[in-house]
Amino acid sequence: MRKFDFSKPDFLYPKWYFRLFSFLMFWFFVPILFFIKIFVFRAKIRGKKNYKKVKKQGAVIIANHVHEYDAPIIALGILPRRMCIVSQEDNFYKRFLGGLIYGLGARPVPKDLRYMKDFISSFADLVKSGEKVLIYPEGHLIRRCPKLRRFKTGAFRIALEAGAPILPMCYTYKGKRLTLNILPPIYAQEGEDHKALTQRAYDIMNQFFNEKMSQNQYEPYLEEVDEPMVEKLEDEAMASKHA
Repeated sequence: MRKFDFSKPDFLYPKWYFRLFSFLMFWFFVPILFFIKIFVFRAKIRGKKNYKKVKKQGAVIIANHVHEYDAPIIALGILPRRMCIVSQEDNFYKRFLGGLIYGLGARPVPKDLRYMKDFISSFADLVKSGEKVLIYPEGHLIRRCPKLRRFKTGAFRIALEAGAPILPMCYTYKGKRLTLNILPPIYAQEGEDHKALTQRAYDIMNQFFNEKMSQNQYEPYLEEVDEPMVEKLEDEAMASKHA
């Protein structure tokens, strides 16, 4: 794929022919994903009533990143609506993979930190327009991680700038079975900044995760993975700031 120009918001909006290709490819994959969800992962989706509360408006979806297929399962949970998934810029320049993930709704986070402010603003505008954006605030994937890792603040900056709710989704697991739990939407309180909102969302998800996993009597299986859907909004920015 061509290099993205993050100074212009059109990197989020492909040409009409690519939008058509994206639409057809998405619905081609949906039956395959349903088969994988039911027969391979035996995954369950709970709490769809909470999604219905934000169904007709833009929202920032957050989730713990614990499996290579956790994004497709979330996509099935909000059908027939589609969502935009935040992914690392380098993934889009890989042969075949770049076009595939772009066509399925992924959009890049810039490597160049000069464009981070533009990135936040562009995604906030996307959410304002009524779209759903999926961001993994933990940053990277660890398969079936036995704890909820600390959140980065990028997703919450976008939600605040857009004036949109956060829709937390929490994966829990027992054996090979994944369960996607859609929690009630979180709205920013008056005067709440991105750090406070980040911490409040983390506390809500962490309490839910710990309660469910203790009921499951989960045996930890920990493995960090380099995979094609890595979302790191602020790692490098924070390192640069404190250098």
